[in-house]
Amino acid sequence: MNRKTHILLYAFTAVALILTVPGAADADYGEAPMLGDLVDQGELPPVAERLPEEPLVVEPVHEVGEYGGTWYRFTLDDTFDWTIMKMYGHSPVRWVDDGLGIEPNWVADWESNEEATVWTLHLREGVRWSDGEPLTTADFMFWWEEMVLHEEHEDPVPDIFAVEGEPAEVTAVDDYTIEIEYAAPAPLLPERLAMWPNAGHGERMIAPKHYLTQYHPDFTDEYDDMEELHERQEWHINPGMPVLSEWMPVDHAPGERLELQRNPYFYAVDTEGNQLPYIDSMVVEYLEDREVVLLRWMEGDAHMNLRPYAEMTDFSMLIDAQERGGYTMKEWDSGSGTGVNLYPNWNHPDEDKRELYRTPEFRRAMSHAMDRERIQDMLFFGMGTPTTGTLSPNTIEFHRTDTGQELYEQWRDAYVEHDPEKAQALLDEIGVVDQNEDGWRQMPDGEELQIRIDYDAEETDRIIRTIEMVASDWEEIGIDVVLNPTDGAALEVMVSTAEFDWYQFGISDGPNFWVFPQWVVPVDLSRWAPLYGAWYMEEQASTAHDEDDLDPRDRSPARKQPDDDDPVRRLQRIYDQARVEPDEEKRDEHAFDIMRIHIEEGPFFIGTIKDFPVPVIVSDDMHNVPDGDDLELGGFVHPWIMAYPAITMPAQYYMTE
Repeated sequence: MNRKTHILLYAFTAVALILTVPGAADADYGEAPMLGDLVDQGELPPVAERLPEEPLVVEPVHEVGEYGGTWYRFTLDDTFDWTIMKMYGHSPVRWVDDGLGIEPNWVADWESNEEATVWTLHLREGVRWSDGEPLTTADFMFWWEEMVLHEEHEDPVPDIFAVEGEPAEVTAVDDYTIEIEYAAPAPLLPERLAMWPNAGHGERMIAPKHYLTQYHPDFTDEYDDMEELHERQEWHINPGMPVLSEWMPVDHAPGERLELQRNPYFYAVDTEGNQLPYIDSMVVEYLEDREVVLLRWMEGDAHMNLRPYAEMTDFSMLIDAQERGGYTMKEWDSGSGTGVNLYPNWNHPDEDKRELYRTPEFRRAMSHAMDRERIQDMLFFGMGTPTTGTLSPNTIEFHRTDTGQELYEQWRDAYVEHDPEKAQALLDEIGVVDQNEDGWRQMPDGEELQIRIDYDAEETDRIIRTIEMVASDWEEIGIDVVLNPTDGAALEVMVSTAEFDWYQFGISDGPNFWVFPQWVVPVDLSRWAPLYGAWYMEEQASTAHDEDDLDPRDRSPARKQPDDDDPVRRLQRIYDQARVEPDEEKRDEHAFDIMRIHIEEGPFFIGTIKDFPVPVIVSDDMHNVPDGDDLELGGFVHPWIMAYPAITMPAQYYMTE
């Protein structure tokens, strides 16, 4: 089935894969030799006793693999957080086929009532933590009651377990059944459960009660606060923490190195009944410099790397070194809807700038001034597609109906044309002209106009060069531009308090409008209308008006209620309807209404080149890593919601010497 056909058949399933392996009672399961040796020595039970009654069955991408080997890789992240992106094991369910479907993990199946107000999750019976202890609903309820609902623990109530500001009622029906009851319909629960790699970038969702009670002050007299628990619960850097992941940490040198080994109790097998993963261990080395990473790749010192990204500008150099380095360059699509993306501050502290930035003609002029084809040719070798800026082109609402496809194309192309004359005419129309004949345009009232582009000083070369090219295009139409590379932490504060001018942050999110709507609908504190987004977030918790006597930027978080006729408020109201609408067709109509606002009153953010390829470096010794053609949509790498490469199931990668 080709990609275009498959995407039209999108549906998520609440049943296990229809693949067969022997029943657990009489199974002749295969296992890694290193684990077989431990069984022979009496240090591990037999593999059939380590697997659940019905293991998760993973179909290898190309072929049934071989056991053994160590996967060497590099990271630029000294917290090793990107390691989480390799593993979906902690997630209750997972995206498959680039977000076209959802399949079980340690939750085996699920169902809801007709109104989608009551959901029932059935845990996969017989799943065990990496220390051999059974996983049951007691672990789910420990996370919910002793972490999420505990006022001293840092885990908040996830919005996937709340509707209209009301936390859900969560009940353990028995050892393997969880019931979640909402005050209003929650039709998107399966898709929200699939977001992120859980217990990492996503919600924790479950925690080993038998281990963490040793550090929880309500269960032991040894600790008076949550500090030790907060440290111990970070599974990917705590070798003592029982895990559900494919590999488990065994040695962590902070800021230097992380070593992981196979989890002997991982709950998945291949189609021939061999317990996964195939690869014995993983070693992740921290390097400070991206150029050093590239050199180490070209010397053949790593086996497969996706994050941090190599850039398109590195393609020819990496390809030329393939034979020497013993690797092959693959290409996966980024799934980006914007590429480098710039947006003005809708909540700008300067009243005159705020009014200007809310003027559609000004934003459209800035978009028409951008020479995207030059960016495409110089930085992407003609690949990718120019875009005004949208959600990911893989977003399902863009493909499910003719209306969705038509609106997506209108949104993508609305203000994408490079037309400096049109841009200048739009600026002239709103009075942004050169009044003092100094070569730069002024505000309508004659005051100085200077655009400041705020961006992370640690951004990649591709992003910085794109920003520089856009700045040059804007200067060509008479806009004075200043580039402001800023420390990342300081920039986060600027964004959350709406103190930035123009900000760069690429948009890739999907696979639908509703799992992460923050870019198209400001509903949190860090997007193009941060004060309004934070207000919405607090409104859901019924605390939006708690500090009305303070200036909006002095509130915690900084927030302000939008006017009823503001497009942001209209977008928020549409989202309010969509998030509780059980009918898929009606939710699609709400998505179309949001697209129309972005087309008719936007652009609210301005993209450059969308869906460009991402280079993937794969050692000739590593196999079953998909080619772009093996992926349903060619790849969906950029949004962390999709957890790449975890979605490709690295447990079925294998190595040969």
